[in-house]
Amino acid sequence: MKTEIDEIDREILRMLQEDARVSFRKISERLNLSEATVFVRVKKLIKKGVIKGFTTIVSPEALGKRITAFVLINTDPKKLQSVLETISRMDDVYEVYDVTGSYYAIVKVRAEDQNRLAKIIDEIGMIDGVIRTETALVLRSIKEDIRIKV
Repeated sequence: MKTEIDEIDREILRMLQEDARVSFRKISERLNLSEATVFVRVKKLIKKGVIKGFTTIVSPEALGKRITAFVLINTDPKKLQSVLETISRMDDVYEVYDVTGSYYAIVKVRAEDQNRLAKIIDEIGMIDGVIRTETALVLRSIKEDIRIKV
């Protein structure tokens, strides 16, 4: 469900997505608003669920996660929810999607090396309800952006 927001909210979101540490003072100066108004608007955006949280974007490679892969998963349909919940709790699993098509789920994994990736794939394959997996190893990332155009 789309949440209606005005152009001021959009500009606040643009600024926060560019730098989540930007001060309310700086936002207020740029938008010619009071800091209190910016504070209230951000709180409303959080309450409406438009802003889900604030985070720091960390380079996986800088922390030794040199390998990225997508694991496509077929499951017993009756056990899909349980499989997704189990996978969601696994270390080195960063995204889990319930999808349509030939597979029931797609999972984004980051690992230190091929041995760790193989262990993760084995762990997924041993989950009760998983029928089959197929893994696509990322050779290079062309575009990866968590920002949403507002």
